[in-house]
Amino acid sequence: MITVIANLKGGTGKSTVTFNLAIWLQSMGRRVTAIDLDPQQTLADAAALRIEEGVAPALLVEAGAFPDVDFPGDAEEIIIDVGTADLESFKQAIMIADRILVPVTPSQADIWSTQRFVEFLSRNTHGNPPESITFINRADTSRTIHATDEAAAALDALPGLRLIPQRLSNRSVFRDSFSEGLAVFELEPRSIATREFTELAEALYGPGNRSLLARVQKQKISTLVDPAQRLALAAPAEKLAVHGRVSSERLTAAIVAPAAEADPSREQPLKKGKKKGKKRDKTAAKQHSGSKDRPVKAGKKGKKKKKGRKER
Repeated sequence: MITVIANLKGGTGKSTVTFNLAIWLQSMGRRVTAIDLDPQQTLADAAALRIEEGVAPALLVEAGAFPDVDFPGDAEEIIIDVGTADLESFKQAIMIADRILVPVTPSQADIWSTQRFVEFLSRNTHGNPPESITFINRADTSRTIHATDEAAAALDALPGLRLIPQRLSNRSVFRDSFSEGLAVFELEPRSIATREFTELAEALYGPGNRSLLARVQKQKISTLVDPAQRLALAAPAEKLAVHGRVSSERLTAAIVAPAAEADPSREQPLKKGKKKGKKRDKTAAKQHSGSKDRPVKAGKKGKKKKKGRKER
């Protein structure tokens, strides 16, 4: 099975997740090949460090652009790490994937990016994307912070994605183990991080997963022909019907209109201004019709004119 670890946004931990999953599969006796299509080749560097340090088993990583990498025929599992720096390889990997794994960090920016990524998947697979699974990566460890739960709720509401409950917390051991060419369960086998990762790996590669994959693939829905799903996937810029550039007029209209509806008191100054305007109109009408106010003002203007003549 080919699993692509992908997201349009950088910094979501794709390479770290790919590396740990590949080592875990090897520890389970599975024949696995990791492919690094990201020009930064972070995954390949970690695998090379592992070989240099003499850590067994060594991880085989094929690195490069998509047409140049080899796919071993005897591999049971193939895991592909992609990056947006090579967008063509990114698209090719999506086309051959059996499933996409999307790590998302808990922030509003990442939710918006994930919305666009789901639409990107549909558009680049002709409306028939592979099974797409998402999970929260680098979750907050403090229970008083609710950003992680809010991000999970937003992901769960997105069509075209299946959110799994397993999470990886924002723990330094993931960073430290990766920089040493080790999986987290190799560096700290009894840690909470190891327990979290094991639960994630078993959810992705445990018994019954293949039958679930086959069932979900038969239920694919095209977001290209479903307006309701397209609206659900629309990020803020798309909801304004803006492509490429966001005009200041459109942003102002989008911001001011909801604010006025939420706070009716903001309209009061405008109403007062209208009333003042009406009074001025009435005064002008009286002057024009020859009312008592007109001779007084006319006299003043006349004096100014006479005075002006004397000065000349």
